[in-house]
Amino acid sequence: MIKVGICDDEKIVLELLKSLVEQCLKELEEDSTILTFDSGEKLLEEAKGLDILFLDIEMPGMDGIETGKRIPRQNPDCKIIMATSRQERFKEAFKINAFRFVTKPFQKEEIKEALKDVFQTRVGMEKIEVYRERVPYTFFQKDILYMESMDSSVEFVLRECVFRKETSLKELETILDDRIFYRVNKQCIVNMQHINTYKNGVIRIGATEIRVSIRKKKEFEKAYIMFDVSYR
Repeated sequence: MIKVGICDDEKIVLELLKSLVEQCLKELEEDSTILTFDSGEKLLEEAKGLDILFLDIEMPGMDGIETGKRIPRQNPDCKIIMATSRQERFKEAFKINAFRFVTKPFQKEEIKEALKDVFQTRVGMEKIEVYRERVPYTFFQKDILYMESMDSSVEFVLRECVFRKETSLKELETILDDRIFYRVNKQCIVNMQHINTYKNGVIRIGATEIRVSIRKKKEFEKAYIMFDVSYR
């Protein structure tokens, strides 16, 4: 179930955009819940659970740019689609890494294209079961930072904790989403979504450095560029 937020201080505009988004989601056959907000302050109270956000730039009080700066702190996975009638303000939206832009007055096809682009990036949504102290946990694949082979098992490193499973990297390669996961050496598979930097064969994910094997280097760099173009 996709959770979509729409934030605009004008009630008529808010209802119009909600209707257009509903139509587009129905045509795209996506199950969804739509929440509406008439101010940035109200939006921030519920921003954590949103997958997609249509955000007006011009609003009294906390405008869309200021609101958009705060969203990633609460919800880094939320895709922000900025809306404005003034195209010159789109330059400001680059400061908050807005995913897409739509112009007022709204056009249904433009909204639909923006939504399709968001869904294209929704990779790693399959779930995987892992263990910690013999207790099973289930996570989305996208939440895994990287996996490292440890004898007869594999360690799964997530932001919250480290988990383990009796399996092999070779077996995992058959079930992981290969659009975002890449085996960079004999011991490690990385999630390209979580790479902070890559330079001269060294990947940095948070404070961890992972070396790409010489044999894999060219192939990995091609895959990483393809990922960056297609799924960022």
